[in-house]
Amino acid sequence: MAKKIPLIFILILGLGLRLINLNQSFWLDEASQAQMSSRTVEWIWSGRQNDFHPPLFYLLAHFWLQLGKSEFFLRLLPVFFGTANIWAIYALSKKLLTTDKIKIKSLVIDAGYLSAFLLAINPFAIYYSQEFRTYSLLGLLGTLAVYYLFTNKWRWLTLINLLLIYTHYSSAFLIIAQFTYLIFYKRQNLRPFGYSLLISLLLYAPWLPQLWGQIQAGTNIDNYLPGWRSLLSVSAFKIVPLTFFKLTAGRITFLSKYIYYPYAAFVLACVFASFKLAKQNRDFIFNWILVPVLSMIVFSVVFPQNQPFRVIYIIPGLVILSVQACQRFPKLFLTFMIYIALVGNVSYFTRPRLQREQWRQSLEYLSAKSSASVQTVVKFSGKFSPFDWYAPQLPVLAAVPTFPAQAGQVASVMSDLSNSQITSVYLFDYLGELTDPRRQVDQTLVDQGFSKDKTINFEGVGLIHLFNKNP
Repeated sequence: MAKKIPLIFILILGLGLRLINLNQSFWLDEASQAQMSSRTVEWIWSGRQNDFHPPLFYLLAHFWLQLGKSEFFLRLLPVFFGTANIWAIYALSKKLLTTDKIKIKSLVIDAGYLSAFLLAINPFAIYYSQEFRTYSLLGLLGTLAVYYLFTNKWRWLTLINLLLIYTHYSSAFLIIAQFTYLIFYKRQNLRPFGYSLLISLLLYAPWLPQLWGQIQAGTNIDNYLPGWRSLLSVSAFKIVPLTFFKLTAGRITFLSKYIYYPYAAFVLACVFASFKLAKQNRDFIFNWILVPVLSMIVFSVVFPQNQPFRVIYIIPGLVILSVQACQRFPKLFLTFMIYIALVGNVSYFTRPRLQREQWRQSLEYLSAKSSASVQTVVKFSGKFSPFDWYAPQLPVLAAVPTFPAQAGQVASVMSDLSNSQITSVYLFDYLGELTDPRRQVDQTLVDQGFSKDKTINFEGVGLIHLFNKNP
């Protein structure tokens, strides 16, 4: 037990970092997650054709919601998965790293503990451990899958792969990586792996009708909301460096490109140096990291999904590479890794711009202004999910029935405003660049005798314009 005391302290550190600012407002997708998970188990299984995700996290969240509904409490579920992943990388690195000591003068650091420590402070892992969505579970299961593949524990791999494909569709990229590793390096294990994968896929068969429905709905997104796909996916030319940068440094941006680009170059130099310096089980680790990224790029040719968080399960691989770099140049690389984590975490914890959309704050503001003479208008075909979660009683007019907005349709939907007792309108600009690029809603309000008097900005939610009726 005494030997595990450092790991216990690292787990406490990781947990503590993941609890900071945990009561942030839900952003759009988290509110949607909470709302859908509040529905019945039957609906979660068969009623989410427009939501391109498997059901496992939704089912877990459904039962978690029975115990509490605050942002802090609900996010404890992904915090648990994110913290458990710290233990998982410790166990994995003890298997992968044949040289398990790092010496800095008289100080000897266990490589397993260092792996756990670097994942505990990883800014990207912290961010998604705080998100009430599926990604921290995806990261944990990914680490466990890699562990059981490396240790040839096929029964456990069968279970974990099954949970993976019921958690997120991008887990398919990790399963492809398992297959390519065995093809090129461990062909003698192809037979047990094949049996393992077959069992997982057979147990996945009940979900296939729902998957097909989601695919059909997803392929229609360009007709439903032109331009949305470009927001969901990064270009193939940017995705590789962006993935390595974000997974190492976090979801960090600087307003000045003169700061951002040199810092990004520094982080990427550290990442690629780690690739170069790694010697222990490098084929296994390289395959684990590179194949999912390349698979995502190929898949995105047909169904654009290039985003770093979709391969969140390669973070432990990058961490273990950096630990090997620390074994070669202990002072230098350990300093670099801690510095990168410090910059990413301080930026995230202290800058609302890097945190989640302030839906709770904006809707509390509007709820306080609500009256019979005040109308809230959104540039969409329905209410956004945070309205139902935070302000279900707030009257909302969805002014854009089809995208992009057409002047005649918008005028028809909003025609009653000019003849009603409404004297003030709060207009959300959220997603307006996609749904109303020519600002037809704004013009319709002007045509109906309203003038813009005030604009309020809530981080992430964007601008809310107050229009008052002309006397």
